[in-house]
Amino acid sequence: FDTKSGRLTVKRLPDGRLEMDFPAQPPRAVAMLEELVEAIGARPQELVAGPYLMAVFGSPDEVIALAPDLEKVNRIAGGATGGRGNLICAAPGAGWKTGEFDVVSRFFAPGSGIPEDPATGSAHCIIAPFFSERLGKAELNCFQAYPGRGAHITTRLAGDRVKLIGRARTVIEGVF
Repeated sequence: FDTKSGRLTVKRLPDGRLEMDFPAQPPRAVAMLEELVEAIGARPQELVAGPYLMAVFGSPDEVIALAPDLEKVNRIAGGATGGRGNLICAAPGAGWKTGEFDVVSRFFAPGSGIPEDPATGSAHCIIAPFFSERLGKAELNCFQAYPGRGAHITTRLAGDRVKLIGRARTVIEGVF
């Protein structure tokens, strides 16, 4: 794909998984926003921002339990990043529920017209550099905990790029 971010490539790995190549988006620390704490109904340990705002929690259970006010999230996250009003909520996985995940996240995307996205590559371009540094690992096993489904995404830092690795299912095909 040729995009504003440059060329994005996808290749099939020998085990059948797909590897997508994206630019890394290391986030910067931002001050805690009390209005966001109220909007998501929980206090993250810290707040960082890249193209999206990311609330970092201490445990996956805190992330799983979130029921945010999406209208407020849209306004607050958009104002904090100058972009779309989307919010990543993430925590170190600590082997969450024996799935051996390094990171558990959710992605609320009211600024993109989606209440919650089940599998978000662009969010993992922020998650990967942040948690790879924190956990001291270039490759992370991530779980995006979309209710009732979820997505397993492996991330691998490669310089200023993030390799997103996972399985996909074709749901529609077309020709332009």
